[in-house]
Amino acid sequence: MICTCPSLPISRFLLCKHVVQALEPVPPVFFLEVKRQRTAPFWAHPSLRPLSGDDSAQDGPSAHAGDGPSTGEDALSDLDDEDDDNLVDTQPYDDGRTFVEAMDENIDLILEFAKGLKYQRRFRDQRMLQAVEREGASFLRLARACLGKEKRLQLTRGTTPSTWEKSTGSAMFYRARPPASDDLNAH
Repeated sequence: MICTCPSLPISRFLLCKHVVQALEPVPPVFFLEVKRQRTAPFWAHPSLRPLSGDDSAQDGPSAHAGDGPSTGEDALSDLDDEDDDNLVDTQPYDDGRTFVEAMDENIDLILEFAKGLKYQRRFRDQRMLQAVEREGASFLRLARACLGKEKRLQLTRGTTPSTWEKSTGSAMFYRARPPASDDLNAH
């Protein structure tokens, strides 16, 4: 139930017309029973099912999500299954790369650039710092929003971040890592 259109992230209800059109109509009781979640899939209910046999649904969110919108109990089981080793990424991007290949390429680029930035510190050149802050401003905002969201989600006290909070809108699709104590056994 994720769409790449610009309407979804700014929607108060985390819906867009593409998601609605890709699903079968729901009964009225749906609106009394549906559960809202803070991470994708944002809505969970057994009656949320993709349209069957309709090729026009491929133009909507399911064309970008691989197997179609996650729905109902399948969506809940997908959240519990964090082992992606059995998944095969068959949805290539325009240049033929899979999601994992594209993401790994971006990660490698960012890590290598970070090493270069660490080297730049010894020269204390303010112009380089200004260039990084000016040219990378949107990336730095995204990084701060994602890491801030993650930090707030891991706090045991205080309020949880609002789904529609303006400062976390760009981090909507960022899934927080487990706390450090849980992460030690994962490596």
